[in-house]
Amino acid sequence: MRRVAAFALGLGATLAGAMAQAASQAAPQVAPKTAARGPLWVVALPAAAAWQDLALLAALPVAAAQHGGAPLVLAVPEHGVPTPEQVDFVRRLQPPRLLWLGAAPAELAIAGIPGERLPVDDADHAAADFALRMPPGARAVVVPAADYAAALVGAVVATRCRAPLLFAGAEGLTAAARAVLTARGTRSLLLVGDFGKARPTLAAATSEALRTPAEAARWLRRHDLPVDYLAAAVPADRGCGQVRKLSLAAAVLAAGRGGAVVPLGTADTPPASADAARAALAGFRKSLGAEPELLSLCAMPELLPSFVVPSGEGIDTDPPSDLRYGDTDADPFVEVAFARFVAEDGHAGLLQAARNLAYEWLLPDGSDSAWAMAEWERAAAPLLQNHGFAAPTLHPGGQPFDATSPLAAARVLVHGSHSSWLELGTTAKHDAKVLLAPCVVESSGCSAAALDQDPEHRSVALRLLRNGAVAFVGNVRRAVGQSEFYRSEFWHALLAGQPLGRAHRHALNRVQALLQARGETERGLHRYQYYNAACYGDPAFVLRVPAAPRVLPARAELRGNEITVHAPAEWWPVAACVVPDWNYTLGPSITTWRGAGVGVDCSWDGEHRRNRDDLLFTVEVRTKRVVDKVVAVARPPAPLGWDGKWAVDEHRDGSRSVYFAVRLCDFDMDAGVVLRQAKRLQFRLE
Repeated sequence: MRRVAAFALGLGATLAGAMAQAASQAAPQVAPKTAARGPLWVVALPAAAAWQDLALLAALPVAAAQHGGAPLVLAVPEHGVPTPEQVDFVRRLQPPRLLWLGAAPAELAIAGIPGERLPVDDADHAAADFALRMPPGARAVVVPAADYAAALVGAVVATRCRAPLLFAGAEGLTAAARAVLTARGTRSLLLVGDFGKARPTLAAATSEALRTPAEAARWLRRHDLPVDYLAAAVPADRGCGQVRKLSLAAAVLAAGRGGAVVPLGTADTPPASADAARAALAGFRKSLGAEPELLSLCAMPELLPSFVVPSGEGIDTDPPSDLRYGDTDADPFVEVAFARFVAEDGHAGLLQAARNLAYEWLLPDGSDSAWAMAEWERAAAPLLQNHGFAAPTLHPGGQPFDATSPLAAARVLVHGSHSSWLELGTTAKHDAKVLLAPCVVESSGCSAAALDQDPEHRSVALRLLRNGAVAFVGNVRRAVGQSEFYRSEFWHALLAGQPLGRAHRHALNRVQALLQARGETERGLHRYQYYNAACYGDPAFVLRVPAAPRVLPARAELRGNEITVHAPAEWWPVAACVVPDWNYTLGPSITTWRGAGVGVDCSWDGEHRRNRDDLLFTVEVRTKRVVDKVVAVARPPAPLGWDGKWAVDEHRDGSRSVYFAVRLCDFDMDAGVVLRQAKRLQFRLE
């Protein structure tokens, strides 16, 4: 690869300097790869409400105890026969054995892993069996057997405090529950939910009532169990909606990520509107007395609605967006690191939750550098290779990839071409059967992330998630060139080790700063793409990156009131794909440029019949200083430098982030040459 050498950086240039704020934040909870793997619990889960729902929740504490904190549970269809993607998960995980609950096929083994069926046929006896398998402890969690929402909350509390979960009826504890609690020497009952007058009791045991989800979350915090992850669930999805029981996946994720469940709506009805759901989440945070950073929206949009902000710009209908769920204060920047957790059905949702929690176990050692680009995508190559990924496989399109393709083993798939909710260009379709390695899929294609356009609820994004992907990032409506700014900033953050939700927030806030600088707060193409971007997956998921960056990224350093901006150590030329639709005639090829940590502001250049790329590094510095203005200490030759525009994101702790974008490199795409570059720029806060 040809390179244009940037000016040498000093010894103080470090990766931590590039993402100082991100590096200071704690990583989400995840089971270490070295943790012991116990048996995998397999539940034959009916589509309708059934006792197996509660039994699955009761299995979470014992599953977590046997898997280093990861509550791995597999839910197969009611008839007990696992789907191909579930078989693939078991093959990759390699648990020592399987423990079946509910209906089971004649052959209990999956992928050569032996299994046995537990002789229980109701939630009460299943919970009692699980309690006897738990490590010793004096505490137990009890929930009303008739309150599914309380069971979701109680399962997370039980898992996090390493206690069994049991159920009580109108007459209190059943004989089976009482017997197992006595056998365990239980001395403390946590009563999660509203028991009315039938409050369970146990001889010689104290009890504490946690009537609401917020009370349960506050109890966790009081007992040194931080709550920095909220999983929003819609308990009504047990009996309504196209996709049932994604609420079970919410409990799995909250339990596995060190968080709490927030039930929205009632037992029978979902939230009345997106505004109602957002208000309920705000009320929960207020009652909790904390601002958890990560938010998983574990429901399909038909039950947990997205917001529709007028922003279509005549390009398409207004994009549905989850942005306002992440914006919790008066300014337009996103505070919460969020993602929506979606699936084709409840079984797929639970598989995807298990896949996220077991991600490190599912990747064979030495296999994490394989990745692929598809169709029009070219520019991602130097960014990923800078972090130790191998040379990419390029899928040219023409037909979907099959099981023999390197794409099936890729850890990352970056795609670009004409798309829809039914197909990722010609790379994959909504009915694909090819299984994937645990993979992050990201596409610039039109409407690839749309979940509301097909009357039959078909979706290429949901199918890829079912087949093995751990995350899907794309557009919910037609895309324009300005999408490249979000895409480039998202990848910079994800490759720097930020979890999925933080990478999403990182990119959105940089788009927000740019659209403010461009005067697009009311309308414009950057604003359109701001609402068009969708992120599906677990917000705490962290991509395994093979290596620290070989070339140091651009960075900004704040010392006192002085800001120094450093360019990346190299600028990389990339042969851009010449899209036939452009009718480009100025030469056989187009050369664009990329830099580590530097965003790409892309727009249509009608004069040259191609996209135009401008490289913009977004400066973000955090300070408690009140900032009245930003001053450039010296100005480089135009068009390098700064346009004089800046924005502020106020934080609850009294600090603020100052954002502004600078140009450090200017180039000619048709001639393929760099015209000017800046080594460093200096600014002052006043």
